[in-house]
This record gives sequence, C-alpha cells and structure tokens, in this order.
Amino acid sequence: MAMIRRSLFLVVLLAAGCAAADKYPSLALRPIESRSDDEVVTPVAAATPDAALDAQLGTVSAKLAKIDTDFAAISARADTAAKAPGAQAVGSDQWLAAQSALAEMDGLGGDTLGTVSDLEQMTTARGEAGQPPYPALDALRARAQDQADAETAKVAAIKALLGEK
Repeated sequence: MAMIRRSLFLVVLLAAGCAAADKYPSLALRPIESRSDDEVVTPVAAATPDAALDAQLGTVSAKLAKIDTDFAAISARADTAAKAPGAQAVGSDQWLAAQSALAEMDGLGGDTLGTVSDLEQMTTARGEAGQPPYPALDALRARAQDQADAETAKVAAIKALLGEK
C-alpha cells in the first residue's frame, strides 16, 4: 500500500509540475531561432570608365605581350639546348647554352612578376580609395598571373631536362 501511495504521490507531483507552465521555459520559437541567417548582400557599384587607367592598362598589356614573345623565343632556344646530346653533362657547350637561356628566362620571368605586383598594387590602391573593382584591371592582373605561372612551369620543365630541381 505504501508503494502505491508513493507512486500516486509521484504522479500527482509530476502532473502539478507540467500544469505550472510559467515556471518552465516555453517550447515556442525564440526570436533568435526565427531570424534569418542569410548573409546580407550589398550590391557592388559598377566602375565608371577611366580613360587614363585604360591607357595605362594598354601599356602594361603591350609590355606583357612583348615579354611573352621574348620568353617564347628564348625558351625554345633553351629547350633545344637542353634536349641536345650531352646537355646533362655539367660544363658542356649544350649545358652552358641551356643555362644561359635559363638565365634570360629568369630575367623575363622577374619582369612578369614585377608587372603582376604592380597590377596588384593598382587593385589595392583602388580598394583603399573606396573605388569599385575595375574589370579590365582585374582581367589583366589575372592574365599576368597566368603568364607568370606558365613561365615558372616552363623554366622548371627545362631544368628537369637538365637534371636540376
């Protein structure tokens, strides 16, 4: 009997706890649970045409094209020298020709990297001045970086032909 009384007492106690809704938190959504977590997207202002910047970008583009043409000619010469018989022998005429061409390629690659750096500085300066991105500048910077990456890969490939790292 005592056991039934205790069980009945526990049931009444639990029922009383559930009936007093103001003592326990509600299961309703709270304000933090009903807010949106979507990022706020602010529209980017369109850049206005800038004739002076376009002229500067044209000059830089021509410089990149010249570097690319010169690099292609020198890399062809280096590739031929590196594939020549005896080019892997340090000090051979073919090895020296390949090393000379590689040095010229490194110089041109440095010019390309300098141009990439200049374009990045121009992009940064626009951002610091609160100006919107300039699509032509961004495209030229990407093109210059692609050219620098291709030049680095070509130098590495020729060095690999010579057995260098």
